[in-house]
Amino acid sequence: MILLLVGVTLPGALKADIEGQLWHAWPWSASAHFVLFGVIAAIPVYGRGRLWALRPLAVALLLAFLTEWLQGFVPGRHPMVRDGIIDLCGAATGLLAGTLCLRRRQP
Repeated sequence: MILLLVGVTLPGALKADIEGQLWHAWPWSASAHFVLFGVIAAIPVYGRGRLWALRPLAVALLLAFLTEWLQGFVPGRHPMVRDGIIDLCGAATGLLAGTLCLRRRQP
């Protein structure tokens, strides 16, 4: 969560400077969103029950909305629907991976 908030609140110029020093052919920001939301959805803290899979997806949707909204207040940053979609895709992938790992561990 801390990594997510730090990344979201980096001013645009600083973010561009950091990404400029990395390998230019890789979409670092989109990858970070995807991986962080995947981890958030994969951690087994949401409990079980009838609609348990909706909990991590609801958390991801809320965080995606919140992080994009916060970017509207950071100089040089803008909220983007594309980033929100990447967040939700990462969460869905993390949820699937977490579910598969749990099922493999159960006898």
